[in-house]
Amino acid sequence: MLKNTKKVLVLALAFTLLIFNKTVKAEKFQRKNSFVNAKGAERVAEIKRFQALNNIIVTGKLDKLTEDMLNDPDYQRYDLVKNPPSKDRWIVVNKTKRILTVYHGDVVEFKYPVALGTSKTPTPSAKATITNMAKNPAWGGMNGKYQPRKANDPLNPLGERWMGLKIPGKSGYGIHGTIKPWQIGGYVSNGCIRMFNYDIENYVFPRLKSGAPVWIGTDQELKEWGVLQYVDRISNNQSQEKPEAVTEETSEEAKAQGQVQVEIVAEESKSQTEAEAKEIIENFVANPDSIIIPGKDM
Repeated sequence: MLKNTKKVLVLALAFTLLIFNKTVKAEKFQRKNSFVNAKGAERVAEIKRFQALNNIIVTGKLDKLTEDMLNDPDYQRYDLVKNPPSKDRWIVVNKTKRILTVYHGDVVEFKYPVALGTSKTPTPSAKATITNMAKNPAWGGMNGKYQPRKANDPLNPLGERWMGLKIPGKSGYGIHGTIKPWQIGGYVSNGCIRMFNYDIENYVFPRLKSGAPVWIGTDQELKEWGVLQYVDRISNNQSQEKPEAVTEETSEEAKAQGQVQVEIVAEESKSQTEAEAKEIIENFVANPDSIIIPGKDM
């Protein structure tokens, strides 16, 4: 009776392993993001935000470095600032990567993708300041070059926020929203700095004030000014502290962007093999060859 019971149990175990065999789940790293399950224009926009957040050149494409940052925990964003011009909030616009960063002193608060000027109408490199700010601004049409647009006009290229800049020897430049969100990440403007409307309206405009410094430059220019923004493997930077984005004290807004959070996703592992099932059976039965495994060829 006991032998028969043991055989029944072994048969049930073998049947479970080989017929209904549920795959075992293993943990795999994936940095928090908002684009993996998105589609169309939303997916592209969220890839751009992810790239900006991680100091990757903004393209909206899932290139190798973007995939590495997404899936490899050894990759990390680094922001190093020497002698910031303000202990309060201020802005850096990286013309090479097309990223706008809001710093609080030398600490990153937010990062967003932007669109910049074309080669014929480039965004000037400068150490500027915010000189005026407006909600629902009217647009003058660049001194007759274009048709002026009133506030709240759906064709107003400024969107609904304007942050005018004081640039030595220049005029008419600013940071603003857009009516062409698909162009964010490109060199497409008449020299102004365009942002997704949601980003400037909810995060940048409400937290900056007139007089705040705005540094605009290429990677090389920013480096000369004491600002380094890059991505690298943590293993290549063991002597450096991890940037502020990985500390628990990061702001709630930054956390909402996914700066510090990672999630674990399931990955299927190999199924239980017949040989492994046989090994289990042999531990219970003296003559395992006498056992017929359901579902196998007879």
